[in-house]
Amino acid sequence: MTQIAILTDTPQAGDRRETPYGPSAPLAEIETDGRGLLVCCPEGDDPRATVRALKDRGTTHVWLCESAAALSPLLEAGDWLVPDDYIDGTRGQHYTYFDEKAGGYVQQSPAFDPASRAALLAGAAAVTARPFRRGVYVCVSRTRLETPAEAAFWSRAGAHVAGRYLSPYLTLARELEMAVAVLVTITRAGGETGAALPVAAYAGVLAKAAEHLA
Repeated sequence: MTQIAILTDTPQAGDRRETPYGPSAPLAEIETDGRGLLVCCPEGDDPRATVRALKDRGTTHVWLCESAAALSPLLEAGDWLVPDDYIDGTRGQHYTYFDEKAGGYVQQSPAFDPASRAALLAGAAAVTARPFRRGVYVCVSRTRLETPAEAAFWSRAGAHVAGRYLSPYLTLARELEMAVAVLVTITRAGGETGAALPVAAYAGVLAKAAEHLA
């Protein structure tokens, strides 16, 4: 059975789940066209706890839906993008469940689940005439937005959008054999401030995407 969990960038009211890594972020439930989705927003949790909690709830797919900064001149506010690759610019986080075990790694090519990307693109096409099908997402830090200098640096490094929550959540989810993908909507230019969209803004996209995945 397919169970989709949405990782987002706006606070959610829900229950925390206890795990061997501490309490998870609050997990909420929403319904989109009759399909139940789990939703959570990281907030001071150990990422391993939240991802473990999602797995324990039966999650098979983790999709990050996030308001992001444009680093490419081709992107502007209101655009939708389903990245096909990413750069991890974070540091000092819990990146794996296997720190104390020898060997092993998770393949990162392709960076995201092709079926999930196709579903999100189908969903985005329902709300915009030109969803961007390819792009590189750079994750800077979940504790802050990128600086103007960082925006310029990552743009030169090949990134098209900057966000906060991909790493280490989606890489941890892959270790637990969940399919991952990202959908971003552009709300600001790199190095500038801007408000995140509520999860309700993704409802139409997610309903179509879930239908396509099924």
